[in-house]
Amino acid sequence: MSPTIETNSYVLLHNFGTKKHLKKGQIVKVEHSEFGTIIKRIAYQDKNGLYWLAGDDPHTLACCQIGPVNATQITGVLLCNLG
Repeated sequence: MSPTIETNSYVLLHNFGTKKHLKKGQIVKVEHSEFGTIIKRIAYQDKNGLYWLAGDDPHTLACCQIGPVNATQITGVLLCNLG
């Protein structure tokens, strides 16, 4: 599967009410402690309320490499890809 967002694309994100409406499959912007600002898809939410992320490109980081993130690290949800 190719990436949903191609290199050098513009994306429109929103952050109003982001923490309350997060769900599996959404593409989100995350401030990650190791990888900086990344855009990934929510793979699932674990029983502790942490989110696990995945990329659409087969050459991207795996869920276990990214690790779980808190909702507070999620700073936006994709509205539109202007690629």
